[in-house]
Amino acid sequence: EGWAQFAAVVIFLGFNFTFFPQFLLGYLGMPRHYHEYVPEFQILHILSSAGAMLLGVGYLIPGVYLTYSFFYGKKAPANPWGATGLEWQTSSPPPTHNFEKTPVVTGEPYDYSRVESVPNVAS
Repeated sequence: EGWAQFAAVVIFLGFNFTFFPQFLLGYLGMPRHYHEYVPEFQILHILSSAGAMLLGVGYLIPGVYLTYSFFYGKKAPANPWGATGLEWQTSSPPPTHNFEKTPVVTGEPYDYSRVESVPNVAS
């Protein structure tokens, strides 16, 4: 979760460092389609380009930890959230016809009073 929060901060900063200078450039009168930019706007162009690179790095971070967890992460159990619906009562991937035998429904789909323990999602 720490990597995800770090990536979110990097993406937020990258987005703002990319587009806020462009907003300022437009406000200051910078034309959009020129073959050569006016020198007094150069610092804002550099800041916007650096922000775009930071934004790209921010999008690469989740890709890196997604790839890492794909190869080295622990496998999720059959019912990681402790759900009571029928879709969580079969294995993953499900057999050809979902259930070996017709399931018996003994309660409401959102009746969690019978669940022994629901894992803490935040941890």
